Amino acid sequence: MTKLATPLRGLVVVLASTVIVLSASSSYAATPLPAPSNLQAMHVSDTSADFVWLHDGATAQDVVERRVNGVWREFGRTNAGFLAMSALSPATSYTFRVYSIPVSGLGFSTSPRSAPLSFTTLSGPDTVPPAKPASPTFSSITTTSVNVFWPETTDNVQVTGYYLQRLTAGVWSTLRTVGPGERFQTVNGLSAGTSYTFGVIAFDARGNASPRSDAGTVTTLANTATLTCRVHLIVYNPGFTADITLINSTTAPISGWTIQFTAPLTTSVGSAFNGTITRNGEAFTLTPAFYYATLPPGLQATLGFSGTSTSPVFAGPTGFTAAGVPCTVG
Repeated sequence: MTKLATPLRGLVVVLASTVIVLSASSSYAATPLPAPSNLQAMHVSDTSADFVWLHDGATAQDVVERRVNGVWREFGRTNAGFLAMSALSPATSYTFRVYSIPVSGLGFSTSPRSAPLSFTTLSGPDTVPPAKPASPTFSSITTTSVNVFWPETTDNVQVTGYYLQRLTAGVWSTLRTVGPGERFQTVNGLSAGTSYTFGVIAFDARGNASPRSDAGTVTTLANTATLTCRVHLIVYNPGFTADITLINSTTAPISGWTIQFTAPLTTSVGSAFNGTITRNGEAFTLTPAFYYATLPPGLQATLGFSGTSTSPVFAGPTGFTAAGVPCTVG
């Protein structure tokens, strides 16, 4: 009798007088997706809430179910791990769970249901104001502008925005109204060598406003006869990085400027950002990119480069000047 090698699926094999039909069905079982996790109800008000969770990257769609009178019923579908819920009833307890449907063709099957999450809506319209914001802080201070920043504050439902205010002649006025993620603002059009006081008020969707933050005061740079140049040199032997900040603190535009510095022949300097570097022996010239070629009054420019020192003793760049004016190194 002839021996038969292992047959392929779906073939009909005749062995002696017996007909054997090999099944074409696969023994492969798809792997279930993990159940969604970390369910949270956020921004719960009297009639709405945001429902969020984590799901697997192979998820094509999540199905949100609500338990009503002990029975689970589909509430909605999404592929974002997020569902904005509206038209809820005040002072009502809700219970939800989620399961995931996989992207087809990846070898996954539908996930188990998540653990349920319950929350209760507010009994009526929100009347609680956000918490008082922290005092604003300042950076990138020039003769004509300043960056204003303040940390995120909290609310029992959700902070929906902020009023950035300025104190002028003893009177607070709103400089601009911004969204909850716009807590970093650049204020332009300021005067050189002048103190300015700012404050922040948070508000929610119902118009409830927080107390004003403690005031923050900043003084713009005074006008000078030359550029203001600062170099922050970070050393991690044998490497280094030079971050250079220039401010045109004069009253006129400055064009045709470059940054000069020196370094030993054993020091290698890599490519620069926001400029290009040329070398002549131990002398280096950093020429700004075209968009920094002319600096209007009050403009701040940021440039820099990195490199390594291969000498027995570390020797980084020194002698920084900008437009012929010595830079402060720190």
